[in-house]
Amino acid sequence: MKSVKKTFLKSWVTGNIAVYCGALGLLHPLVAHGFTGDHGKLLTTPQFIMHTLSVFAFVYLLVRMQNRVFQVAGKQKPFSVWPYLWVTPWVFWLGYYTLYVPFDILFMFLSIGIINALQLRPLVQSPAKWVVQCILGYLLAAVAGIVIGLGAHLLYYKNLPGIAKDMATWLSISLPAALVVAYYFRYILSVQIALPKEDPATRIAGPEAPVSKAA
Repeated sequence: MKSVKKTFLKSWVTGNIAVYCGALGLLHPLVAHGFTGDHGKLLTTPQFIMHTLSVFAFVYLLVRMQNRVFQVAGKQKPFSVWPYLWVTPWVFWLGYYTLYVPFDILFMFLSIGIINALQLRPLVQSPAKWVVQCILGYLLAAVAGIVIGLGAHLLYYKNLPGIAKDMATWLSISLPAALVVAYYFRYILSVQIALPKEDPATRIAGPEAPVSKAA
């Protein structure tokens, strides 16, 4: 019999790694830098627009993935996409234009953590504990991505040509962050979310009716 819990947790791990690496690691540098080129601290209007669109795309795909994962557990769309679309891109720019890199990355991850914490709060077994765990998890993900990704950029990638530099840097940011989100929350969600042990589709509805014998 297939375990709902195992399927849910496996889907969480693979889904987060796929979205973070695909949408943030590959799609973001392609959209943000591939069409409008490299930039300094001050962006042109087209560069600002393309960066914002890429963050919109990332959070949209992230929320869609999270909802699909929670549907495995029988929980229908616990995440609304609108808080992410309204908050995450703008706190990204707040971090960038006030404190500069890497605070744009830090603020973006923290916004996702705070929104996830609030939206899942009604579904967890210990809501107050969950809020702290959730925000801490995304803080750790941001720190892992910043330290490894920006460290690799300074040591290895900064002299790479064109888009290769941006893709290598963002993949080195997104993969460590994805692993933290995937495996840290694999444990936290296994404790906090009440799930049936078996897939309802595989359960036997009841005792089989006795087979009548011919006289």
